[in-house]
Amino acid sequence: MKRSIALFFVGLFLPAAADACLVGITISASDGTNTASRNFAAEITGEGLQRVSLVDQDIVLFDDAAIEGLAIRLDEDPEVGIEFAVRAGNSETTFTITSEVLEFDALTNPSAYASAGVTLSDRTPTNGAAITGLFDGGKMHQAKYNGSIVWANLVGSFAVTNNTLTISESRPASGDEIINDTLTSIESQFKFKLSAKDAAAGTSTFAVIPEPATMALLGLGGIGFLRRKLN
Repeated sequence: MKRSIALFFVGLFLPAAADACLVGITISASDGTNTASRNFAAEITGEGLQRVSLVDQDIVLFDDAAIEGLAIRLDEDPEVGIEFAVRAGNSETTFTITSEVLEFDALTNPSAYASAGVTLSDRTPTNGAAITGLFDGGKMHQAKYNGSIVWANLVGSFAVTNNTLTISESRPASGDEIINDTLTSIESQFKFKLSAKDAAAGTSTFAVIPEPATMALLGLGGIGFLRRKLN
């Protein structure tokens, strides 16, 4: 029998205070028979790069498929980053991990960079482990702006015969790159299939760098520069 589970957890379910921002990540998982989706959110205040831990102990989704850790990083520059650790269930499991959509005042022709790294761990030593990216080109991570424009697909599919392997990729390979467009939002997502009973962990960063004159204006507003839009 196919089972479908939709569960939600909110770190702080309070009205946002002045200069506060509600941020979160949604994780969905499926193995063809079972599905589950959870949203994790927390309120942050202040300025500068901040990291918010959303999950620090195992949360089982179905058939031993689990979230082992989850965090989001946010900067008002703006920047968004995901940190995750998951475990597949008793059969191959598809995970989709999506950040908050960060909306902000329009930035024209800013510089940007995106990076991601994924660690695959074989927890069934006789079988090896495999992770397959579900974005174009078999990539696992996607950085988008303005809702639908893909700026980077990063980290291709790979496998291990035993133990652990980490693969990382960035755009550009070093430094930053100008986006010849006007940006009003950014977001980050991982999407992949993970072999049964094995584990994967990953991190990502998508940062937009305003021109110096724009940065001076942002400094007056702090985190109020960002507007909230939950997926």
